[in-house]
Amino acid sequence: MKLNQRIGLALTAGLLGISLVPITTGAAASETVDKPVQVLAQTTEKVVVTDPTVITRLNNTSVTPLIVEAEKRFFYAMGGGTASEEGFELNGQQYRYVSDDIGTRAKLMDYLKQVYTEKAAAYFVDKYFITHDGRLAQLNADAGNILEYNKATAKMLSMTATQRVYKLSVPYPEHNQGPKYIVVKFEKVGDFWRVGTAPHAIF
Repeated sequence: MKLNQRIGLALTAGLLGISLVPITTGAAASETVDKPVQVLAQTTEKVVVTDPTVITRLNNTSVTPLIVEAEKRFFYAMGGGTASEEGFELNGQQYRYVSDDIGTRAKLMDYLKQVYTEKAAAYFVDKYFITHDGRLAQLNADAGNILEYNKATAKMLSMTATQRVYKLSVPYPEHNQGPKYIVVKFEKVGDFWRVGTAPHAIF
């Protein structure tokens, strides 16, 4: 009887050991499943932006402040800065000089590169500005846009550690029509995120 009791106890212990294996494995599996969920929660966390030129974390909450700053700099450049009426005629077209703070290609590039990548900024500058008598100038025309970029919402289309693509939904005033959908690329330059799409393709 003692031998039978020992065999019974051994079998019971063995069965208990086997039944515990799936439980342990299940716990480990649930920990693995939870980790991506936590990461996803972090990526949608609201990012408070006090200075859009130094955004280190880009998600759907920090895209809009960066776009608003990009819009402001685009229209400042397109308006000639604080340009005076001083201008000239070239090849039958009227040009005006831009203000001194962005009065050279280097100055304008420095101004734009605080929110745009160098490539995006250069594409825009070389398309809309010329250098005349050592000063930066542009066609004497005004630009505008009624879209409300400050109310834009963003949806991520793709991402890597240094590049993101978002689709912006930008409303018209009083929602008379729209919204307009615009795909914008972003790139991390050093520690900060920059708009990688040329400004005239967005605004």
